[in-house]
Amino acid sequence: MNKHSRIYLLSIFLLTILLGCRLETNKPDIERAISDLTDKFTQLPKGKAKQSDFYRLIRTVTIGEKNIQLQLRSSPENLKDPQQIIIIINPKGQYYAIPFFSNTYRDYWNFQFDKPIPNIKKTNTTFEKEFITAINTLNLNDTLGTGRQIFYEILISLINCEIVSENESLQFAGLFPKENNDLPAENWDSCFDRFHKNFEAIKKGMHPSENFYYYNAYYDKHNERIYQINHPNQWRGIKFNPQIKVYRQDCISLLLDM
Repeated sequence: MNKHSRIYLLSIFLLTILLGCRLETNKPDIERAISDLTDKFTQLPKGKAKQSDFYRLIRTVTIGEKNIQLQLRSSPENLKDPQQIIIIINPKGQYYAIPFFSNTYRDYWNFQFDKPIPNIKKTNTTFEKEFITAINTLNLNDTLGTGRQIFYEILISLINCEIVSENESLQFAGLFPKENNDLPAENWDSCFDRFHKNFEAIKKGMHPSENFYYYNAYYDKHNERIYQINHPNQWRGIKFNPQIKVYRQDCISLLLDM
């Protein structure tokens, strides 16, 4: 082997090492993302071993052209009040984890026509604030509509929401009892009254733009929530800063012993 061949092979070897290091650097530390979040929000339950195993991966969505990854993770469903986490990962491998709390934490969702449960520890933040902080921190809230795209991918692809329209109001037609003896039970009449107020408010604000006819309410069946989004500046050239109204669609009932 001559001198030039040895130099060539050495160059290939060094390049392989450098690329490997770069790929490893861009690999997000999911375990740390979850651990840091559960430390920050003590309302989130913790596993005894790896948090990334405790909060199992439910679904991954990749925005291919922008190399952005979204993860939905959930604590075990057999817990009394299972919780979820959303992780956003940018092309550099940087991550930001957002709590996706259950309806127990009503201050986090800032539910319309609803009040926080007195004995439940407050989160002192909202989903809207956490999402905006996430995309700003990850430099994903640009003027090209990336933040908006991420948000709607979360609604449609990650948590599988259904669009709410005037003619598709079945989600308002009946009660969705949630059995939990740790939460105060609700009167059926008060739940029906809340559901009616929810539907009337959603229907009234369903078409926020006079120039574009589109629906802005999304039904999260798994969590019994409806998200209504108003983003007055839809055009590119403006960063995404949505106004999110959330409506609770469950009704707390006592768990009856059989």
